[in-house]
Amino acid sequence: MLTPSETPGRRARFRSWRSSRPFRGGALLAISGLCLLIPTFSTFRVGDLLISISTIAGVSTLLLGALMLVCACTVLLQPAGRVPAGVAAMLLALVALPAANFGGFVVGTVLGVFGSAAALAWRPVEPKV
Repeated sequence: MLTPSETPGRRARFRSWRSSRPFRGGALLAISGLCLLIPTFSTFRVGDLLISISTIAGVSTLLLGALMLVCACTVLLQPAGRVPAGVAAMLLALVALPAANFGGFVVGTVLGVFGSAAALAWRPVEPKV
């Protein structure tokens, strides 16, 4: 019977979950997707002037940001699918540069490239025999 001292805590369970998948790559891809989506929903007020970034590319920006978030979820939840999701995320990040407000003001593209590279470079830890 397991006693409370023998059951792993939340941090230990999260650490073991995190080490079994490309966590850094997935986190960077998720942040990249949010950086792509934020300019389409934001409106800035400067004094009496209302600034809204809404271009004809708004639909493509939403699509690219949503697909980047799907790639991030795939990398985090299905580590075996990291290669196709990483390649797709790399292509999405590069397409976002001209198509989505300069790739989320370049930050989204840079995070997407680094996140997909981290997801592609990750290898599962093989158990010791």
